[in-house]
Amino acid sequence: MAGDQTIVPFAFDPESDPEAEAQAVQQQTADQQRLQQNVSEWCQCGICEIMPTERENRCCMEIPQVTALLGEVAAEPACMLDHPGFEPVCLNVNSLQTAGRVYRHHFGSLRLRRTHRHFRYLAYRQFVAWCWGFLGRRIRVVIPACVVLRIRAEYPDDEGHCTGFRLPRV
Repeated sequence: MAGDQTIVPFAFDPESDPEAEAQAVQQQTADQQRLQQNVSEWCQCGICEIMPTERENRCCMEIPQVTALLGEVAAEPACMLDHPGFEPVCLNVNSLQTAGRVYRHHFGSLRLRRTHRHFRYLAYRQFVAWCWGFLGRRIRVVIPACVVLRIRAEYPDDEGHCTGFRLPRV
């Protein structure tokens, strides 16, 4: 080896953050308790319902990116569903068709065209883009229960089987 270069194993590995780890464990415990709690114990907007998994039991009022959007409205809504932009951005068929064209331009066409599943997928994408911006590949966020339920009501599954939140495939 030229010079004084030596290999120092693990020199560039991130150090553990005990506070962050403790918060993650605390959040996971709180998530697990939500399936056993009454919705009114964790829902602040009054519209959420119990979802199938712990992770999906989130109220719009708990998510900073969502509450930031709510704070931009003069008379702050009590729920994201009451935001004046929610319907035009996430439920309007014309907006979703435009989002589908943008998606097709960047990623190729979706397999299901003009079906409720297609529009449901685009509505979820629109909501995430509106609140978080472009997240990138394999980065997923949990959408509030009230928003998921409203999108499902607008674009229901014919057989009543919606997938729910999934972690990205590695």
